[in-house]
Amino acid sequence: MPTLKRGFIAPEEVTSYFERKQLRPAFSWQDVWAEEHAYAFTVAKAVDAELLTAFKGSITTAIQDGKGFERWREDIRKELARLGWLGPRMVKDPTGQDPDRMVNFASDRRLKTIFWSNMNSARSAGQWERVQRTKKVLPYILYVRTTSADPRPEHLAWVGLVLPVDHPFWKTHWPPNGWLCKCQVRQISAREAASLIGTERVFGKDQDGNDIRIRYTDNPPDLGPDQSHRNRRTGEINTVPPGIDPGWHTNPGLARASTLIQNLNDRLATTPAADATAILKELWEEPFLRIVPKLPEKVWLPAGVSQELATELGASSPVVSLPTDVILKRFEDHGMNIDDFALLPDIIQDGQVLPDPKGKKDTRSLIWRVGKVWWRSFISVSNNGWLRVNSLHERDLAHVKREFARANVRWPFED
Repeated sequence: MPTLKRGFIAPEEVTSYFERKQLRPAFSWQDVWAEEHAYAFTVAKAVDAELLTAFKGSITTAIQDGKGFERWREDIRKELARLGWLGPRMVKDPTGQDPDRMVNFASDRRLKTIFWSNMNSARSAGQWERVQRTKKVLPYILYVRTTSADPRPEHLAWVGLVLPVDHPFWKTHWPPNGWLCKCQVRQISAREAASLIGTERVFGKDQDGNDIRIRYTDNPPDLGPDQSHRNRRTGEINTVPPGIDPGWHTNPGLARASTLIQNLNDRLATTPAADATAILKELWEEPFLRIVPKLPEKVWLPAGVSQELATELGASSPVVSLPTDVILKRFEDHGMNIDDFALLPDIIQDGQVLPDPKGKKDTRSLIWRVGKVWWRSFISVSNNGWLRVNSLHERDLAHVKREFARANVRWPFED
């Protein structure tokens, strides 16, 4: 197994992706599966919370400081010694599914696997986030040749493939595509994509001195049907494209959007209503939300919690959601930014509820003030009983007072 050398000082999107992961003790690597890795940090057999915390803290520092494997190995072995985990120890499966196992967390092989998988998934997610941010200027992705001396044939078949950033291929084939995979992609302009597609060029020489030729194409190769894979621990069955290791068949950055929301919904389900707004405000401080509206898929973001609105409109839940296409429209048409929408948890919790100005029975208007700035948001209930944000606007004082007068509601604010 190759030596992992010093890395680079990671950009903010890489460190943010990793730091915000939640600890997930697990006996098997299959206990935390595919998309779950986007928000859950786990180390196989690390069922001890203190041990798992030590691993996450040390890798976080390694990412922030650009440490390579050797320096990180020294640091984590000191931590393992302090915690009494430096040598082999018996670990019990909390679920009882598997027998007890003797585990040595300090072995070179295990540490290299832990370091590689966490570092590369974080960098992969960070790269995808940067790609989404800059795709208007650089709208294509090129699959480049691996630096591995012994590349996998299936991965070589993807070398030279040029596809748009939001092509479905990248949902499953965004590197790394397997354990210790060294494949990479490069973001390119439309002009470079046009100059490459349909050409063949010499990349270099192989070990026998023969030319390595790359044919550039926009047609993904047909490597056969997807393979069914059953997770031994959970029983879940997934389809995995040929050439990709099970568990690596997702895009870490793309999965972050859906898992971020799922993780938040899980927290809201067990949180008292009084604390729900604080949790939602944490979400809107997440830097990743700045690119979520640009994703090709529509995402429903939890925007606030209001039992008052749920009762008035007969909603099935007090959680109010905001579709990303509404955010994007406000971005493009009105020059708003994500910080404006970050006000929604407070607007929905504390805003003055008024009838809809046009008399719609399924809609309410919310008025809220931040300093001297007035905000109005429309909230409606969908046919299936969910509360939705329809719009968010900045309004002047005269407009707001007229709306209160039309609704025949006493003015509650100090002028």
